Amino acid sequence: MKKHTLLSISAAAILLFTYGCSLDEFNPSGMSTEKEWTTPEGYEKKVNDCYYDMIRIIYGQAEDTYIVTAEGGTDIWQDTNPGGTNGNWSKVLRYEGSFSGLLNESYSGFYGTLSACNAAIYYADKVEGLSQERINELVSEARFIRAHALYNIVENWGGKYLPLEPAGKALPVLPCSTVNDFYKVIIEDLDFAKTHLPLKQAVRGHVTRAAAYHLYAKACLTYATYTDGLGNTQALSADESKRYLQLAKEAADELIDHASTYGVKLYEDVDEVFNENNNKTNEEALFIVCHSTIQSYNPRGNYYNRVWKHTEAYNANTSGIYLSGMTASYATKVNGYTVPKLAKGNCYMEPSKYMLDLYGEKDKRYKAFFKDTYYVNKPTNANGDGYTWESGDAQRYGLNANRVGNAKYDITLGDTAVYISRKTYTQAERDACRYAIYNIEDNYADPAKPLKFFPSLKKMDCPSLYAGTNASKPYSAADCIIYRLGETYLLSAEINWRLGDNEGAAKRLTKLRSRACEGNDGSMDVSKDEVNQKFLLDEYAREMIGEWSRWMTLKRFRAFEERIALANPQITSFNKDVHYLRPIPDKELLLIDNPEEYQNPGY
Repeated sequence: MKKHTLLSISAAAILLFTYGCSLDEFNPSGMSTEKEWTTPEGYEKKVNDCYYDMIRIIYGQAEDTYIVTAEGGTDIWQDTNPGGTNGNWSKVLRYEGSFSGLLNESYSGFYGTLSACNAAIYYADKVEGLSQERINELVSEARFIRAHALYNIVENWGGKYLPLEPAGKALPVLPCSTVNDFYKVIIEDLDFAKTHLPLKQAVRGHVTRAAAYHLYAKACLTYATYTDGLGNTQALSADESKRYLQLAKEAADELIDHASTYGVKLYEDVDEVFNENNNKTNEEALFIVCHSTIQSYNPRGNYYNRVWKHTEAYNANTSGIYLSGMTASYATKVNGYTVPKLAKGNCYMEPSKYMLDLYGEKDKRYKAFFKDTYYVNKPTNANGDGYTWESGDAQRYGLNANRVGNAKYDITLGDTAVYISRKTYTQAERDACRYAIYNIEDNYADPAKPLKFFPSLKKMDCPSLYAGTNASKPYSAADCIIYRLGETYLLSAEINWRLGDNEGAAKRLTKLRSRACEGNDGSMDVSKDEVNQKFLLDEYAREMIGEWSRWMTLKRFRAFEERIALANPQITSFNKDVHYLRPIPDKELLLIDNPEEYQNPGY
């Protein structure tokens, strides 16, 4: 195959090696770049490079397509387009056609991160003027981030190219390494990181020892499931699997049982976890990717975090949540009335009905994690103080035409305009209410073709941190929480369950669920007899939806078939012999001489 001049991992290997120093091209020291990297200041810059693609490409400041790679095609997320017409987004969510194009960002982003980390690790032995302790701290950051990148690469694409040294020349043929080779490096890197990373960092967003313990537990747990030889793996024996589960347990227990030592805590009330006031100081977060209101701090300047947009239902479109009394706006005062900010989302992904039904009446996570209410922020009446119902709006929400032009139904600025209800209201009750009530049941009347009247995930939606000047093209300066202690409790529960300790699993689950229980009356506590695969997967969904983990969680449980059949009738094309791995993007395949060998089977 002819090699083209597209920028990819293989053809741009040298570029990727120097990618992190591109911000430092002006070099007043007069030293060669390589020599500068051996100085204390230069080496710290080199370690900082390891974070660059995490911010710039993967978690927020590009198109943020990794959210659909990491969450889509599962039991808990569906395509908002009934006909599957939203390009590659629909294809990934449904496993239909060729969808590798949407994976370009995450594939190149993780390999770019890997390249930057390899360079930082290489130069650790050449730094002069720093104590060995400080060098170990710095290189531990690079080794943690490399482990994170490798974990995401191997879980998405399987045993592929595994470069561990600074790039030299572009390779015409990309060799494949086994899954075992990947995990050997991942676990060794994290072993080093959990020994040498500092307990806290002066710069927010730089990794600490807590993150290393968490990812070590997650990686060992995941590797322990490869007893079936999936995806270019030498299958682990039962004894090997148990050994890695024990290592995972030790790491998870250490972090949970000594959380305060590691500078983290489990919030006592689930309402605090994604409270936007805690976004920049979150005490449960283990690893975050920072975005800033200061443009010069962002790799893409004024192109901020956009991860939250794709699951936002309000798209200023009449096919879903819309009202002529609502407009995308950052205004907080309109004609003397206080109104909330309203930003236009993309409305690409919505939770499945099964997902929403997982939350019981006393489970506070539904209200804590989802937005179901929208407010009038645009006056349309003669007084300029509210909204008067129009015919198209009444029809859209299936409401009686008697309200059209009727001042009795006027809604004052700042008051509720639309409410997406879990409780099913009768037509008479809906017609009697001034604002629009839309029943979730009606949105999912056809489970395979849900409409666009759904609760929006608000985990990373922080209106106080909206950025830019145009609410119709909004960005956010909210930080992305990649790992947090709540997940460590779930991993611990799963590890205990896999080791046959259901009592230990129930203890971890109960701790997590008790903070989510309204009134903390014990009604959400878990007994050891309740712990099984279904309960664990349901609980992962309740707690972790939208946090870049669902696809890999179902893979770890080898549970795609059963969970899709249980919860997502929209997916009809899943093939267990193909879709446990993601496709290699065409951009990579066009640049190598072994594309057929390098591509995953079935694509």
